[in-house]
Amino acid sequence: MIDMTILRIVWAISAVLILLMLLMLFYLIERKVRRTQHRANVAEAVALLEGKDSPLGHYLASGERSRSLTASATGLRREALEEALLDRLAISASEVERQRVYELAADYFSEEYTELLSRRRWSERMNTLLHIEKFRIRRLKEPIIERLDVLGDRPDTDDERFLLVRTLASLQLEEMFDYFAIAEHRFSELQLMQLLRPVRGELLDRLVRDFDRLPPRIAHCVLDTLRLGNIRTTEVLELLERCLRSEDTEMRIRALKALANFGYMNEETADLLEERMQLGDSIAWPERLMQARLAGVVREDRFAPYLEKMMADPAYEVRREAGASLSKYRDGMDRIRLMTEEHTDRFARDMALETLERRAYERHVG
Repeated sequence: MIDMTILRIVWAISAVLILLMLLMLFYLIERKVRRTQHRANVAEAVALLEGKDSPLGHYLASGERSRSLTASATGLRREALEEALLDRLAISASEVERQRVYELAADYFSEEYTELLSRRRWSERMNTLLHIEKFRIRRLKEPIIERLDVLGDRPDTDDERFLLVRTLASLQLEEMFDYFAIAEHRFSELQLMQLLRPVRGELLDRLVRDFDRLPPRIAHCVLDTLRLGNIRTTEVLELLERCLRSEDTEMRIRALKALANFGYMNEETADLLEERMQLGDSIAWPERLMQARLAGVVREDRFAPYLEKMMADPAYEVRREAGASLSKYRDGMDRIRLMTEEHTDRFARDMALETLERRAYERHVG
């Protein structure tokens, strides 16, 4: 009797669980169907907005807004307009058209984005920041700063703090400098680079001008930003040359790398490079590697003997870079061939042979 009671209870529980699972499955299917239908409706609305004869198409072409375009709306129409504007930014090559997109988005979405920045859901706030960046809505500076103030300096909010500060940088707002102190300690180098890479114009000039007052990790990333951005101004060249005199090894390495990309240095800096190369392997191998790379770019004859010596360097990476640089010199290949026969160091002979083989392969496939 007891066994039958237990069995009935088990059956009842199983039936309830099966029913709950079926209800959950039905809910998920119904939700997916609704979502699919909603996306189809949005796509249809986007297609209408993107037509040449649509109010949006007329505005982008002429700059004149019709009442139907500027009328307030929510839900599907708002989402469709947002997607249509993002699509336009992705394909537009006209700066005039892009500016019209920015102006319309700022007028249309600023109030909503301000409210979304204070939402409890993290994903909503992050998506809003991405849209603010893409639409370049500078008028939302205050809500962004207010959100940063709300975060305080708690470590668990660093991901959101990074996106907020990056948005300030993307919008070319000088308030980004106010958060460098905390960024120095809380952000990874990759995050610092993402923060600095969008900076242009006056803000970039300020980074160069105030370089010596920047926190060290920020300063390192600024040098990489100038190199990756291929910024070639007199002020940048002077900064890079000055950094070669820094007592910070990492600063010198990044300055050497940036100078190699710049492709030029003055006579005084060339003298300094030669002095540093004379120190040989008493300095860190990454710096020696960058010295070899820079010498291969400027190709001054006085550096050739040092490159020959570097081909016997204890570090393979330095030997390889020295060989590649020396091969670019006018008589570099002849020097390298001679090294394969006469150099007393086995590493140097091996690297000379490897360099000859690599250059022969490059000529063959090129």
